[in-house]
Amino acid sequence: MISFEHNGSQYQNFTADGARAAGVPENVILAAEAEVRRKLVSAECRRRIYTAASAEAQMNMATAVGIISGKAEADRSQDDRAVLDGTRLALAWVSDMRAAFEALAADPGADFLSDAAWPALPPEVPPLIQRF
Repeated sequence: MISFEHNGSQYQNFTADGARAAGVPENVILAAEAEVRRKLVSAECRRRIYTAASAEAQMNMATAVGIISGKAEADRSQDDRAVLDGTRLALAWVSDMRAAFEALAADPGADFLSDAAWPALPPEVPPLIQRF
């Protein structure tokens, strides 16, 4: 079902065929369908990120990085460096996930529910996340 505005009128919960029958131009229908897909792909991306690391774990990691970053580099322990390196990997993965989101949202034929469609979480990251 799609919802959209066209020529000052609101169309709520239409099928594409119903919108065509109502005289809505194809480009408006395609844009509405693309918006629905974008929201679905976004929700899947978000679900995958939060499955890997809860909001609390992410906040705790950010806090740890802030504390470690306040130390002089020479004063950082091996554990501090491991936290920073793991967090860099995690953030790079999130960036990769966002790029995948854009590509999957733009391709109506892509299976965004497939694990293969998304970047794999680096194996070094889950042990770090479990600490937080």
